[in-house]
Amino acid sequence: MYRGTEALVLKAFDLREADQILTLFSRDLGKIPVVAKGVKKSQSSLRGMVQPFCMSQFFLTRSGEMYLMTQGKNIRFFGNIREDLDKTLQALYILELLDKSLADYDPHPRLFNLTVEVLNYLEDNPASLMLLRFYELKLLNLLGFSPILHRCSNCGKTDHLSFFSPSSGGVVCGGCAPSLGADSIRPAGQAGLNTLSRSGINILPR
Repeated sequence: MYRGTEALVLKAFDLREADQILTLFSRDLGKIPVVAKGVKKSQSSLRGMVQPFCMSQFFLTRSGEMYLMTQGKNIRFFGNIREDLDKTLQALYILELLDKSLADYDPHPRLFNLTVEVLNYLEDNPASLMLLRFYELKLLNLLGFSPILHRCSNCGKTDHLSFFSPSSGGVVCGGCAPSLGADSIRPAGQAGLNTLSRSGINILPR
């Protein structure tokens, strides 16, 4: 079956002298493995499309458990990100987080839209840790693992929430913290997490 799909390149590995295996995050197909034949040849018109965090329209055919890339058209290259080391490192972190969080062939169109929105922000604004925290919280929410921030995630109490426990899935009270090995969190940090979890990307400085 032949089809087109918008996708971000998460990573690429050499297959043979001129070929690569791509891991794409597609808007409608999810994370998929794709064979790009001849893409490393100097005359290939597709070379600019297979760089990490490049967004393109890919035209694919299904071949067993994989797809074959036949044609493509670049949508956004994110040149400003590539020219700034801090931005590049943050973009690569986002791609690695996606790759490790998603199963193959499991579409997440809202997560795709979020990722593009965050990369567009990073393209036009300085790198910031707040952007990464924003993305992490939104990714967890969209995958059904949103951290509990308004009550103790272990016992349910709503006061003295001064610790955070990844194993418990959110903030915890002082009584539960020792047994969970929780890390302390300042009130400002907790307030920041609450704000980021409820807000859109416009909450970030520009």
